[in-house]
Amino acid sequence: MAVNRWWVVPTLASVIAAGGCSDDGVLGPNPPPTASASRHESKAPQLTAAQKKLQACRKLVASVQATPALPGTTGLDERRGEILARAKGEPVLFRRTPKLGPNETKPVARARKLLAKSPNAGHTLVGLFRTLRYRPEQMRQLLLPEGYFYTENPSLAAMMVHLVKLGHLYRDEELWIHRGSQVLRVARSKKTRRYEYKSGPEVGRPARLMLFDRIGRASDDLGPALHFDVRRLAHQVGFDRMRLRRMTERHVLADLRYGGQWVRTVLKVDDGDRTRLSIACEVVEEADAASVAFAKDLGVRRRRVLDAQHRVIIRQVEEALPFDEPRTEEGQQDGNLRPAWIWAYNHGWDSYTFNDDPYRVFDASGRPLLPQVCIDFVTDTLERASGTWWAPRSGAPRIRTKGRLDFDALPIENRRSVQVFVDFAWQHPQYFDVVDLRPEERVPFIRRPDFYAHITSHADRYAPGDVIAIHGPRSDGEMHYHSFFVFDADPITGVPMLLAGNAGKPRIRTWEAVMRAAPRRSLRHRVRPRLEWLESIIPIKPEASSEPAPLQSAPI
Repeated sequence: MAVNRWWVVPTLASVIAAGGCSDDGVLGPNPPPTASASRHESKAPQLTAAQKKLQACRKLVASVQATPALPGTTGLDERRGEILARAKGEPVLFRRTPKLGPNETKPVARARKLLAKSPNAGHTLVGLFRTLRYRPEQMRQLLLPEGYFYTENPSLAAMMVHLVKLGHLYRDEELWIHRGSQVLRVARSKKTRRYEYKSGPEVGRPARLMLFDRIGRASDDLGPALHFDVRRLAHQVGFDRMRLRRMTERHVLADLRYGGQWVRTVLKVDDGDRTRLSIACEVVEEADAASVAFAKDLGVRRRRVLDAQHRVIIRQVEEALPFDEPRTEEGQQDGNLRPAWIWAYNHGWDSYTFNDDPYRVFDASGRPLLPQVCIDFVTDTLERASGTWWAPRSGAPRIRTKGRLDFDALPIENRRSVQVFVDFAWQHPQYFDVVDLRPEERVPFIRRPDFYAHITSHADRYAPGDVIAIHGPRSDGEMHYHSFFVFDADPITGVPMLLAGNAGKPRIRTWEAVMRAAPRRSLRHRVRPRLEWLESIIPIKPEASSEPAPLQSAPI
């Protein structure tokens, strides 16, 4: 099925004209201004500033290609898409594969052999974990080559992130985590004795491991890193895919994609922080300059819109908005709490009851605790990004402030139904681009290899900001829809790696975490809000954030 894009950038042929001229007259004492060369001399072509820049970049490209290359990670590259779709991690680019320690103990060597031979290394780790969890030194030898929480096995990666905590690896009071280009300090809480973040975007919250984290003791020297932070680079530059050509100690040669336009680019390694990259130059022909600039501008516009949505999504994660499922149900009563909450809110109550169970209208900080079903998370996110939301308790009148978008005012029969929302999207192509998957594409998650093969081979179909609807039987046999946003994608493969939705409470999770709750469900619809419509409803800040949205390590 053809994938509809927001834009298509044409590629134009480059034609650069160059020529010379000669003077056939005899030069007198006062020659005319144009007679500056003899008939035997050719006038050198005058290069434009753009042509000089292009020429210099081609020379740098040739220099990088002639410089000894770093080995990279061939094993990781082969499975990178599936690994990041299954295990929550920062999608860094490695200079080389982290090496195992030289003094491996016999129990660790045996454990490593078992993992290597196992058809399901994640399941094998569960068995090994029963004893190794009490032996942090052996756990570090097994799972932290050169300090990196690293593996090239997809099932092992998923289980490592799900199972292993910092306390299983260290007993120290303070540690650091090198995640992307950020160095986060963590320390044991005096009350809970669990590790908490002491710096970074999640200060005060429980510290959790993510794939490709680099961990060390507070007293350890950080030393040279083996990775580059490509997610930060993608956010700042605006490309949606990187095709690696060559890595050296000082440069990375890659093709960066902006929309449909690939641009050969030399990236330079920052002298102060060698995990950071920036653009040194780009090979852009003069004839292509306008189309590349157009594609980059669209990328900036899209990034600004996504920034606004990401801020709202993270706010909902922090607020822990409850899922709309009563504690006590008479039959199926999902969705009944929200009307009760609205009634209590509008009548000035701070609590309400449903089936004799008490519920709060506000949290301890006075923020509205509005119950959500899964599609509410989608519509609430779009509304809140537009300025529509319920006022907090602190001194303000209890009103629902209306911004530029209010689904209650749109001709949608039931905004709380996934299927109705998808039908509405189909009926309003000026707002949404919709793809319904063909029956043969609806691979149930229980067929994991085929499911992940579909995700990785159709990466462009599922972009950050898209709404995904899955459908199929739950554990009780009932057919059920679930919906969520694509939160972020791997800049290298383009595979959507993180999803944001409410299934119990708002969370940012991997495909593995979302789909395993009902593994017989499959992808059914992709709904893409159109950029122009989003820009019309979301107030956009003049400048996008310089840093990408935090991946929210807690909860997984």
